Amino acid sequence: MFDIQLLDCTLRDGGFANDWQFGQENIIGIFEGLTAAGVDIIEVGFLDERRPFDKDRSIMPGTDSVGKLYGKLSRKSALLVGMIDYGTCPLSQIKPRAKSMLDGIRVIFKKHLLTKALGFCAALKELGYLVFVQPVSITDYSDADIKDLASLTNQLHPYALSIVDTYGLLHQEEVLRYFDLFHHALSPDIRLGFHGHNNFQMAYANCISMVHAARTAKRPLMLDGSLYGMGKSAGNAPLELLAQYLNHSVGACYDVGALLEVIDRHITKQYPAPCWGYNVFYFLAAANACHPNYVTYLMQQGLPLSSAYVLLGNLEKSKRLIFDKAYIEELCHQHQKEAGYATLSL
Repeated sequence: MFDIQLLDCTLRDGGFANDWQFGQENIIGIFEGLTAAGVDIIEVGFLDERRPFDKDRSIMPGTDSVGKLYGKLSRKSALLVGMIDYGTCPLSQIKPRAKSMLDGIRVIFKKHLLTKALGFCAALKELGYLVFVQPVSITDYSDADIKDLASLTNQLHPYALSIVDTYGLLHQEEVLRYFDLFHHALSPDIRLGFHGHNNFQMAYANCISMVHAARTAKRPLMLDGSLYGMGKSAGNAPLELLAQYLNHSVGACYDVGALLEVIDRHITKQYPAPCWGYNVFYFLAAANACHPNYVTYLMQQGLPLSSAYVLLGNLEKSKRLIFDKAYIEELCHQHQKEAGYATLSL
């Protein structure tokens, strides 16, 4: 497998949907589920000195608060990062990495603040952090601007630089053009990332384009996603889709069932019932190449998403695309018997 990392930004970007008030139980559950799934990088929230510490919110005044919120939890193999919108969290709120739970800090900045923001990034690097350069709205940059940005980034030599489609404007051919520009201008050992928004329903497709391009070019890659796509405005690429895709296409080993369990327990309660659009239930049907009525039936029986995912994966190939109620009833009954709970009445 080529060098690719999956970053979850639910606790940070998802916070735009609820003012970061997930509640302590949900924050802990999301964090533990992401580590159980093997997600490579977890963005634990915003660092913003204007917001006081609140155990129910994933927006914090500085690095000391990260330990208060997550200090008793196991990170397992995950890198932990926070995000700073340049100008909202001074260095006085940032302890050296050796005294912090964070491994890295992502810094977002507008184009006119580029020079100052990269100076701030350099100071964070001096404190020992992995630094992630996140220029807001890459579509504001001309080709010449991108070459200048890449040159300055090479001097800083951060862990990663991301193509940030803040307003969800990019289509695949444009994403590939930006990839090509950065790939040829950046040092080969700087990881290239992609953070997309779903205004044109392109976030997931654009991530796939980045995977193909990076694999061919042998460029280290980082993809941002969030559980159920939770995020600002139209949201992000759904993390569960990216994990499923990477498992099948590049041999990754993310536990999609663990992600679905987190969605079931901690995300769907914050998600209003949609009339149409992406729905995690129908992701289950597509992921297992089966008739959607199988999913509907299992949801009516009250099966957790993670259990439904496993059960659907065991469907006989000849039965998958033709709904057989008697067949799924028997499978469901057997599964629930083995799991030790009874089928719910309809």
